[in-house]
Amino acid sequence: MGTRRLRDLAPRGDVSLGLYDERADRRAAAQAKFGVRPFATFDEAMAWAPDALIISTPPGTKGRYIDLALERGLHHFSEADIWTYGATGKAAHKPAVVSAPSDSMSFLPLIRGLAPLVQDNVGQILGYQFFMSTYMPSWHPTEGLEYYARHRNAAPAREMIPFELSYLDALFGPAGEVAGRYEKFGQLPGAIEDTWSLSMRLRDGGIGQLTITMACPAADYRRGCVFGTKGQLTWDVSTGSVTVQTAADKVPRQLEFGRIGAVLEAAYAEEINTFVDAVLGRKVWPNPYAASQQSCATLAAAELSARTGRWERVDPLAEPEHFPPGSTAASAPRRPA
Repeated sequence: MGTRRLRDLAPRGDVSLGLYDERADRRAAAQAKFGVRPFATFDEAMAWAPDALIISTPPGTKGRYIDLALERGLHHFSEADIWTYGATGKAAHKPAVVSAPSDSMSFLPLIRGLAPLVQDNVGQILGYQFFMSTYMPSWHPTEGLEYYARHRNAAPAREMIPFELSYLDALFGPAGEVAGRYEKFGQLPGAIEDTWSLSMRLRDGGIGQLTITMACPAADYRRGCVFGTKGQLTWDVSTGSVTVQTAADKVPRQLEFGRIGAVLEAAYAEEINTFVDAVLGRKVWPNPYAASQQSCATLAAAELSARTGRWERVDPLAEPEHFPPGSTAASAPRRPA
């Protein structure tokens, strides 16, 4: 993601870019490709006196940089994560700082197109379902254990729960209570659960069901459906297609928003440029930490439910444990001070 952010910002003539990376080969590559100023230590980077930080470190490692940005009043963008590190409350005390947790999905044409379609055609939500299947070994296959998704705390099936909820919550309302389960059903090596499944009582009414699995070697699958008092719609993130049908429709209506392979890079570019434009006072960042915190809190409640066997209330300030709680002697979700 760091390389992508540099590539998308390098063409701008109104910003200067620096890169802190401990690896000399990555610093050299970024300098050659994008003309960035390289820094071997974080202290050197801070001595450069940046106005803003783009935090593209792996899940579980962003907390110190977010804290430093808020302490020093630095605008900051943070890649998607399972945790928000208590940033919701801290950012509220720094209203002049642009605090921007990543919200990549909301920049996809499909997701933008879904919002008015849901509002106009679904009515009161009765229930929605979303299923995603991805194959973990296909993610950055040459990087081995250096790649964060090959570790239990940030396995794709776990990481993608808050990633998908970031827009599902916005479309259909956040969860008030959750029943969750996560297990290893497939044959991937290592002691990593491969499937997470959540059933959610939505705060504004209706039921949401979300399942993500990462052990099926077939093509990626990301599809959902929603049913309401006026009608229904289905969507496919991979193909960018939406089907809508209400009682007034004799046949379903089909809309196309572009295959993800054709629109994804433009969405990422718009996302990071929106952050920079927000820093420059030209736009407003659309996704506050509170929204990201809700997604993380829902995951925390689901993992607690997997241990207790009960529906669990979503504490909006709770965050998941560093590792998915085991079947015995696991602590409750932590709540930042």
